[in-house]
Amino acid sequence: MTDRHDDPSSLTGSYALDALSDEERTQVEDALAFSSDLRAEADSLRETALQLAYSTDPIEPPASLKASLMAQIQTTPQVAAPAASFADTPALDDGLEARSASAPSPTSSVVPGPAESAARRRWFQRPAAAMSAAAAVAVVFLGVGLSVGGVLNPGSEPGPGAGSSQSSSVLDGIYAASDFQRSSTPVEGGGTATVVWSKDIGKSAVILDGVQAAPKGKTYELWYIASKASGGAIKPAGLMEQSSDGVHSAVLTGDLQDGVTVGITVEPAGGSEQPTTTPIAAVPLDA
Repeated sequence: MTDRHDDPSSLTGSYALDALSDEERTQVEDALAFSSDLRAEADSLRETALQLAYSTDPIEPPASLKASLMAQIQTTPQVAAPAASFADTPALDDGLEARSASAPSPTSSVVPGPAESAARRRWFQRPAAAMSAAAAVAVVFLGVGLSVGGVLNPGSEPGPGAGSSQSSSVLDGIYAASDFQRSSTPVEGGGTATVVWSKDIGKSAVILDGVQAAPKGKTYELWYIASKASGGAIKPAGLMEQSSDGVHSAVLTGDLQDGVTVGITVEPAGGSEQPTTTPIAAVPLDA
């Protein structure tokens, strides 16, 4: 970002894409600590960016493309850099030449600005997913990012959801993992459940899109369901936080095991030790 913004709520879209300077990022994160609404918006934009980035399966480029590029490289003349010419440089007088020889070599005082630093972070420290979704999230940002101008209250205490940043960090790690996998299934009652996971990291996450909020006094609970060959044990793996926009996510608690199925049920508020209803969605992670 090159323009200065005094309202952190106008920077949530850029924050979701990691397109802020260090100063702007600190400004937004300070605001997130005091506003649950702003945290929810930032998490929603981040989830949207990740979903858009991975909504299409990657395509393996044909081998002929590499062969063609290598052939062009071999036939393209490589031009050497022109040598510096001093023919037109005026001669130094003896005094000036002596002073120049004894003077210390100059050191560069140029340091990267905020925009350059942000660009380097985006290329080397963040998953490519957010970059590929920049245009799409910009649209979301323009439509939503300016609607929360009045939610900041510096005098308030941090509300629930303080762990959202940690969950987002785990989710980013899953998407960036070399063994990243994804599987989606329809949800009973409408919407889609997408499970993303990485065996290298040992974590999985569920993203619900277009799913209605749980009935009053109820909550969506996540489960790790072992295969029958492994005993068929069912372990609670956390609750889904409510969302007003129909898109929400949660990182499952516990370590990911081989051959499990991720299940989602409707349970009493606070969750249950074992499922009390039939799963509204179940996604096997056997790939």
